[in-house]
Amino acid sequence: MFAAAYSCRRVPCGRIHRIRRYRLVFKLLATLWWLLNSADARAQVGHRNFIEPLIVQDPNPSNELDLLPEWMRFAHGQAYSLPFSLEKQLSPDFSVQLGSAWNDPSCDNGFVCDGIAPERRGRVRSRHSRRRRLRILRREQVLSGFTDLEVLTKYAFFMSPEHEVRLAVGSDLFLPAGNPTAGGNTHTHVGPIIMFAKGFGDLPNRGLVRYLRPLALQGDFEYLFRTGGTTADDTIADWDISYSMQYLDDYVEHFDFPAARNLAPFAEFTYEQVVRARYAGTVPDLAVLPGVAYVTNSWQLSVATALALNRGTVQYEHSAVITMLSLTLDQLIPSTGWTPFR
Repeated sequence: MFAAAYSCRRVPCGRIHRIRRYRLVFKLLATLWWLLNSADARAQVGHRNFIEPLIVQDPNPSNELDLLPEWMRFAHGQAYSLPFSLEKQLSPDFSVQLGSAWNDPSCDNGFVCDGIAPERRGRVRSRHSRRRRLRILRREQVLSGFTDLEVLTKYAFFMSPEHEVRLAVGSDLFLPAGNPTAGGNTHTHVGPIIMFAKGFGDLPNRGLVRYLRPLALQGDFEYLFRTGGTTADDTIADWDISYSMQYLDDYVEHFDFPAARNLAPFAEFTYEQVVRARYAGTVPDLAVLPGVAYVTNSWQLSVATALALNRGTVQYEHSAVITMLSLTLDQLIPSTGWTPFR
């Protein structure tokens, strides 16, 4: 006690506590950096290592943790969001993913901010809960909170390493466990989902065609049934096209530019629409997300924006910044790669 009092007299206790916090943060960052750079290389299908998309659900069962901080400006307001998901591989061909998001919507005075959710389907990119931004009474409040809890199952039933193809089917369940004013829904949605991935490494390795070999296409098709309340079924389709500079360097033509080796430019195209409701469906929600990913063996960092492709989407997506940190857990911590079923 005497030593602690003496040290606080010579050096302010607040400064001592700050130094200790800085040291702890530095140790945590150093440990994380060591983990991120100590993993072995792997390929998902043949030589192809598909990127982790922002919205598209990929067909590759894995052990991953994804964090997606986002900001979006829309008509009469803006929203900050932190979608996240954890996927656990239960067998080489089967995985279960849990996902949700924390939303903080903020609307201009006198406008509804219900169900904004700048999120991702498969990371809870919910659109069907949105209603018109009408003028409201001041007593109605907008709150921050969690959105729906998603449970996604994924079974990869076909893989061709030679043609860099993988196909998967699954089920997608959204439970109304969140706050409706923060983007959550009031009823359960569930339905089937089909996922695919195709690399173009089987193209001829000659002429100008060989420069198309680093291209890869991923996509999903999904139909969600609303299990209660008025009928409001959703149909969703997403595509992602990417170009791997690492694949170009390894299997097409070596270039002496190490800084670009880990980059993968991409563009995601999203479609969502309420196709069967009590009175009628909604206008399609069409958007494109151009961006770039920095890909390593064990983690990926992506940055993108969102652009509306039709007039019906403009009011919800004036501008956006979407980021993602994806961690491949079994590469960082090998014990997490344990699978109970073989």
